[in-house]
Amino acid sequence: MANSKNKTLRLGMLVAAGLFLFIITIYFLGSKQNLFSSTVMVKSYFNNVKGLVEGNKVRYSGITIGTVSEINIVSDSTVLVEMLIEKDVKEFIRKDSRVKIVSDGLMGSKIVEIQPGSSSAGSINDNDMLNSANSIDMDEILKEAKGVIEDGRLVAKNLMEISEKINNGKGDLAILVNENTISRKLNQTGDELLTFTKNLNEISGKINNGEGDLGRFINDTTYSHQIAGLLVNIDSITVKADLFSEELLTLGRNLNSGDGIVQKLVYDSVMANNIDTAIVKINYGIDNVAEAADAIESSWLLNLFSKKRKDREKDQ
Repeated sequence: MANSKNKTLRLGMLVAAGLFLFIITIYFLGSKQNLFSSTVMVKSYFNNVKGLVEGNKVRYSGITIGTVSEINIVSDSTVLVEMLIEKDVKEFIRKDSRVKIVSDGLMGSKIVEIQPGSSSAGSINDNDMLNSANSIDMDEILKEAKGVIEDGRLVAKNLMEISEKINNGKGDLAILVNENTISRKLNQTGDELLTFTKNLNEISGKINNGEGDLGRFINDTTYSHQIAGLLVNIDSITVKADLFSEELLTLGRNLNSGDGIVQKLVYDSVMANNIDTAIVKINYGIDNVAEAADAIESSWLLNLFSKKRKDREKDQ
């Protein structure tokens, strides 16, 4: 009899504990799915839900305000996400608010985040449609980060190879780093530049002191006066040259338009031919006179006269 009562008591306690756990489970699940609170439904279209599942959280300004109630594929590029949001916060969510899918932490599950809208837009109502916004995909970020890391590894490898070549004395940079020849040449070049600068300073000092032809030319005002006089003479020569050129132009115009002997010599072909003929005749007459003179000089009568004259000069 006592054993029967103990068994019944244990069974009752076990059933009570199971019922209590069942109620607690139903309560937590209901609170998670907003089964025991007044809600409104909002919807949004996405091209990719990026692993979002039903039951995931919906947040507004970092506060959980609802859950994802249903996800349906509308087309090959569109997914409809329905969300249950607590009715108490719907007045803060505007009709122009945007919805995006983000990660809950670096490697956490996907959640829906509602961004605040403008104050001029009205509050949402049940079954309103909110526009979606592009979100940063952690997978893409990790992929890009992986690429950056690979590039960094390649750069580090190349730097190691370059440093090894420099240490082994390969290439011009290695010669510059490991040898002192270039540094000596640079020092020599620097000394030469200093010497050159010193010489320039000495030359400029001599010029300022009026030493040498260049110094006298720069500092002596006599040269400046002479140059000024030379410039005046050049101006005078230029004026005279202009006058001479004008006279030449006037002479040319007179030759072209005048009626003198010069114009006839230049432009009258008949007169030119007559002058040529006269010159030919003059030359011919000169030749005849020369021949006659030769004939007279060689004649016996002239020779006889010349001989008698010479004899008289001797007697005297």
